Amino acid sequence: MTQLFPYQMQGQVESLLQLLHDEPTLRVEDTTSVQSALKKAISPTFEIVFAGAFSAGKSMLLNALLERELLYSAEGHATGTECYIAYAEPNDERVILTFMSEAEIREHAAALCWRLGLMTPANINQPEVINQLRQECTVIIHNEGGESKSELAKQAKALILLLEGFETNRDRIHTVNNATYSMEQFDFSNLKEAASYARRGSNSAVLKRIEYYCNHSLLQDGNILIDTPGIDAPVQKDAELTYRKIEDSDTSAVVCVLKAASAGDMTKEETQLLEKMRSNPGIRDHVFYVFNRIDESWYNTQLRQRLDDLINSQFQNSPRVYKTSGLLGFYGSQIKQTSGLERFGLDSVFGDIKSLDGQEETPQFINEFNRYCANSGKLPPNKFRISVNSYESPNENYVRILAEQGTPLIEQLIEDSGIEEFRTAITRYLKEEKRPQLFKNLADDLQPLCISLRKYYIAVKRDLDSQPSEIEAMKAREVERLNQQLQQVGDEFYQHIEKEVNSVVTNGCAAFEDNFRKLQARMIRRLDELLDIPVLSVSEINK
Repeated sequence: MTQLFPYQMQGQVESLLQLLHDEPTLRVEDTTSVQSALKKAISPTFEIVFAGAFSAGKSMLLNALLERELLYSAEGHATGTECYIAYAEPNDERVILTFMSEAEIREHAAALCWRLGLMTPANINQPEVINQLRQECTVIIHNEGGESKSELAKQAKALILLLEGFETNRDRIHTVNNATYSMEQFDFSNLKEAASYARRGSNSAVLKRIEYYCNHSLLQDGNILIDTPGIDAPVQKDAELTYRKIEDSDTSAVVCVLKAASAGDMTKEETQLLEKMRSNPGIRDHVFYVFNRIDESWYNTQLRQRLDDLINSQFQNSPRVYKTSGLLGFYGSQIKQTSGLERFGLDSVFGDIKSLDGQEETPQFINEFNRYCANSGKLPPNKFRISVNSYESPNENYVRILAEQGTPLIEQLIEDSGIEEFRTAITRYLKEEKRPQLFKNLADDLQPLCISLRKYYIAVKRDLDSQPSEIEAMKAREVERLNQQLQQVGDEFYQHIEKEVNSVVTNGCAAFEDNFRKLQARMIRRLDELLDIPVLSVSEINK
């Protein structure tokens, strides 16, 4: 019965729409919203689009939500990769990879070169061209003080990754078409290996679309999470791809990831994004507003006040507003499963952190963790007594602090990140609120149409009720109606004859005049014929 219910509902709604169509006076009713709401209510899938600007932290937020490192996440501009994450049974987890074409990679490279003030490459198939661009990007990064120190440096790093990805995957990239591969074609044995490949910066840079099928309760009941390119993408058509997805009839909900927590204000592109969402009636109020990178506001009172003012002025009526730090929330969930034996993830979660000269690098999370412990003001002093020592390296501080504080500090970090609150809210929405809300939307759209039908049928019924119910009375009424009709026919015939006679009398009937002239001409010809016959004498007649 449960499986038949959507089809039964579809049949009932379509029957209702057919009733509207059958009545000429009701055909003017707009049924577009009803058809859209019906499609959402009976659809086996529910697409939730994560949209926002580059560097807003969409990918890291998705990783934190699923507590799995699936998507590539780094400072700066990535490429126009679409990522679809759908449900799979534990033994059926897989990844499907679709590469950009060489033409698309050329377009991305040209856009980044233009932003960096570099000469557009003539042919990226030439090693000397790639080496020249790589050297110029390295100089830019050095002059900016590091690859994450400025927007220009981030874009230079993005171009380096794009060129490296093109070189590494040249045999998989077609000139014009987009090539698609299953993870088995790469000899990956599981989702973790495939995701690790796709997450590598240079590989992610040349991937157009990634489809993950993984086992997570959040993805059950047809829920599909979609990560889209930034709305401020360097290549315009990548930004347009996100806007088209926002306006797509298949999109059912949006997680709008905003940068205001780190920037203080909304950008022009973010404002345009909100307008695009409002133009899709299928989305309605299925929107989560997430102010990610909230930890930036912990260290800046002015920034925090501007963010609070923004939320109070523009989002006070929005029921789903969240403040998160995807970075702290995700890695907090990962290091919670580690111990001092692996230096709380330095030897496992963060991969190889050795630089080319053999020195140990500091992952971004480690720096943010130490900053959180020293300056955030989020840790109660009566519960946590933490010192961040200047004579120790960031990694040494990190390991020592966790060895001293243990799990309670990690749990506090995760709580302050806001990820648990966001995960709880979106889980409750998808598992408990989603279906009832879809049915409510359909009912709301059907209501005015049902009211119109009801009024129409009440009027018809009222008219029928005014008719006589006894046979003799009905006969008399019909005879009276027939008499009225005959009287009307007679009156109309009389008026017609009167009009014709008057027309003839006043020479106003051209047809009559024409026939009269023809008859007159015939009579004259006949008289002429008679006059032409010779007259016989009496004697001739007697003979």
